[in-house]
Amino acid sequence: MEEALTTLLASVAGGRRYWVRAPQSAVRPFVVLQRISGVPDYHFQGPSGLVESRVQIDAYADTYSTAKATARAIKTLLSGYSGGDIQAVFIDGERDLPAVDAGDVTNLFRTSLDILVHHADI
Repeated sequence: MEEALTTLLASVAGGRRYWVRAPQSAVRPFVVLQRISGVPDYHFQGPSGLVESRVQIDAYADTYSTAKATARAIKTLLSGYSGGDIQAVFIDGERDLPAVDAGDVTNLFRTSLDILVHHADI
């Protein structure tokens, strides 16, 4: 699933997408992805072989409008997507957040998306 999402997002933010953490030298805008949870699916005969993963995707940029435009590009690519090992992608939420934790000083803007990915358990 991680590899598929990385490939799907190749055209967003100039191809700058990272899992868990971006390097300090990352050129903006960029995207950071984190798998928040993975819930296996079952039926009455046992595991179905599918998983529902919640993935948080954060778009970072120097301006609010660029962060929003990057998030919109992500939504356009992923909303309702299915293909390969991915059965379906659903947008579950969107929010604007500070780029770092409280107390830190930064000039970055961040728009955060939650997506649900139904995929093969590989």
